[in-house]
Amino acid sequence: MTDSCPGCGLNFRREPGQWLGSWFLNVCLVQAVVILILAVGVGVTWPDPPIVAIGILTGVSALVVPVLFFPFSRTIWVAIDLVMTPLGFNDGVAPGFELSEDLERLRIERSNGGVGD
Repeated sequence: MTDSCPGCGLNFRREPGQWLGSWFLNVCLVQAVVILILAVGVGVTWPDPPIVAIGILTGVSALVVPVLFFPFSRTIWVAIDLVMTPLGFNDGVAPGFELSEDLERLRIERSNGGVGD
C-alpha cells in the first residue's frame, strides 16, 4: 500500500499503530468465515459430518481468507479512522477536496464578521 493517496495526498499512516485496526478486522472476518464453514458443514451433513473434510476446508480458509481480504481491511480501516478522527488542517490533504457546503458556510461566516446564522 502506498504511504499516501495519489489523489488528495492523505497520509494513510496518521498515527503509530495505525494498522492494528485493519489487523483486527481481518482476524474477525477469518473467525466468522471459519465458524460459518463449520456450522454449515456440520448442519448440512448431520448426523454423520465429514470431520476431516470440514477441518481441511476451515484450515485452508483460515490461511487464504486473510491474504485475500488484507487490502480491503486496510482500506476499510482508513475509512473507519477518518470517521472516528476527521481530517485536520495538518493532515496534508489538498485544499481542493473540501466540501462545497462547508466552504459556503465558511464564506457566509466570514462575510458576517464571524457571526453565525
